[in-house]
Amino acid sequence: MIIFIRMVRIFKIFKKHPVLIVLSIGLAYRLIFLLNYISTPDWDQLLVDSLFHDRWAMAIASGNILGEDVFFRAPFYIYILGFIYSIVGHSLLAARIFGHLVGLVSVLLTFSIASRLFTRRAGIIAGLILAVYPIAIYFESELLVDNLFTMLTLLSIWLLFISGDRKEDRLYFLTGIVIGLAAITRPLILALVPLYMIWILLSIKPIQTSLKRNVILLLAMFLVILPVTVRNYLIADDPVLISSSGGINFYIGNNSGADGLSASIPPPYGRNWEIKDIRFTAENETGRELKASEISNFWYKKGFDWIAENPGKFGGLYIKKLYHCINGFEVSNNRDLSFFMSELAAFKINPVNFSIIFALAVFSLFLMIQCNALNKEKIYVLAFVICYFALISVFFINARFRLPVIPFIIVLGSYGIDYFLSAFNSAKTFKKLVPAILIGCGAFALSATNIYNLDKSGTAGGNFNRANYYLYQDDFDKAADYYHRVLREDPFFADASLNLGVIHLRRGLADSAEYYFRQEINNFPENPRAYSNLASLYLLEKDYDRAEEMAQKALSIKPYFADAFIILMRVYHAVDNKPAFEDILGRAVELAPEDSRIYLNAGLVYSGWKEYNQSIEMLTMALEYRDRPAETNDLNFNYIRSKQNSPRAIKAQAAYQLGYIYGILDRIPESIDMSNRAISLDSGLVEAYINLINAYSISGRSGSAREILNIATAKFPENDLLQLIQDKLR
Repeated sequence: MIIFIRMVRIFKIFKKHPVLIVLSIGLAYRLIFLLNYISTPDWDQLLVDSLFHDRWAMAIASGNILGEDVFFRAPFYIYILGFIYSIVGHSLLAARIFGHLVGLVSVLLTFSIASRLFTRRAGIIAGLILAVYPIAIYFESELLVDNLFTMLTLLSIWLLFISGDRKEDRLYFLTGIVIGLAAITRPLILALVPLYMIWILLSIKPIQTSLKRNVILLLAMFLVILPVTVRNYLIADDPVLISSSGGINFYIGNNSGADGLSASIPPPYGRNWEIKDIRFTAENETGRELKASEISNFWYKKGFDWIAENPGKFGGLYIKKLYHCINGFEVSNNRDLSFFMSELAAFKINPVNFSIIFALAVFSLFLMIQCNALNKEKIYVLAFVICYFALISVFFINARFRLPVIPFIIVLGSYGIDYFLSAFNSAKTFKKLVPAILIGCGAFALSATNIYNLDKSGTAGGNFNRANYYLYQDDFDKAADYYHRVLREDPFFADASLNLGVIHLRRGLADSAEYYFRQEINNFPENPRAYSNLASLYLLEKDYDRAEEMAQKALSIKPYFADAFIILMRVYHAVDNKPAFEDILGRAVELAPEDSRIYLNAGLVYSGWKEYNQSIEMLTMALEYRDRPAETNDLNFNYIRSKQNSPRAIKAQAAYQLGYIYGILDRIPESIDMSNRAISLDSGLVEAYINLINAYSISGRSGSAREILNIATAKFPENDLLQLIQDKLR
């Protein structure tokens, strides 16, 4: 009986507040999605921007709150993520739960805006559509800014509307605060601030009051932005308003090789460009060192110069981008969306897609015109969507960039469904549906077209990401299988042959590795990594002439490429050419000073030549080198290279080598100190344990030597050298 009474009470609550039903459905669907997602290999596979945000947030959680460089990306979402990590530890589940909670707030706001513009039933319809909209749910689970930006944009519009009802200055102040938070999430919204101001001017009388409230809104907005600007100035002496990525993003969408849909720039960088690439190019062309703001301005200028020289091509490209704003195909950016969505049962049976909601919005707008149902708030929402699409088309288009206006499109579309449900009670009303339905069908057909012949069924991108994940896990069999799948579908897929070559090289299959490296060169002759990998192969084979040739070729393409410098340093050491070595070391320090591997390898070479003073100097630089700022560290975009070039691993190697050299020089206390430091940095470095055991033995601390030996033999039971040491110490 008690259970029945409680159920009745719950039913009454849901009946009185139907939005709770909508939110419950949204929550249930997200739980199903999470349970589905967590069982896939993609769960741990953070890609590009998500990985960058994750690594940056981890740095914040570890105490590096202010950072050390101008923000390349807007920081608000990443600081929230860092706060979450500081409480619960590094948890992708916690990060994704937060994303889904933000998504549910967006569902609530969508319900509220649709209810305000139309009816409560329209609000329920709009909320339900967003509650189960697959792409929105997917992006909620990714460690990206777009989901939070969408919610803040919705909140700002809702506050703007209710501010007009209550006519309270504090609500306009609050609206400005939310716009400011949206700006430090994605600065793009700053270009839309005039729309907010125009709304206030048109809806508030007299003019003095509307001007005052615009000032309040702007002051509140800049009150939020100002700390970010001040921080950039204090940290880097560069008053960047929020972030410095605007210029390169503009150039990505406006250059001779732009397709309008991918984050790629012209060769040799392509889609694998890095922050240091855009910095080097800007400084090389201007002939001086540049601040982050100047680098951004440089790329803006290059984009505008291309537009001025190619107005026709710009116009055609802009139309293409506008077309893909309303096209049903979800253009991928980091993860292959078609591949990912097709593998999740939670999405396979869900028919809701962009073409449907776009058609519903057009259908609804035509009905509103027929019924004289348009008012200034509805027109404002429509204008906001149009202006947003016009704005992002200046840059480049993909699924997540159009996400912030998806709820508004759904809001507009909810009117048509609501009208359709009401039309059954009136034949006269029902007649108005016919032309509107035809218009809606036309909109659906337009959205479903493929004018630019995109490959909508390809799986190469998804297979490539999966292959990279297995390569990162050192599961070479699975990685090779997926790379072969990529190449069967697209023999010219960038980096697929390159990574297959890496697998064969690590397996010791030199001929196969060379074949795939050369295949990558044939397909992409301006890929410096293909040449440096081939140089590594020749170095291993002691074919020093060809190793030097390939490394120099890599440097001719990318003059600051640390991998190529390191190979050349090893080549010149192998052939005992000290002048050439010191020349290349000087160039490396000048052009790639931020890469501590340069100093580590220089120290190893000097140690090999028994020039211990120079070796100690280089190794100490590697050990004490400050890690790159998390907010601009290129390694944070790529989990494979961040694993290979881990600053902690480099420091551990430097400390181990210093411990070894100090042992040779009979500086035993320093040898002990450095060996201990190496172990603290990398407990899997068996050589450091051996150094430490020997140093303790030499210093007469046999008890400490045996203690470390016991730890080491338990950790590395198959190590022959440890077994020999154990026999000696018995």
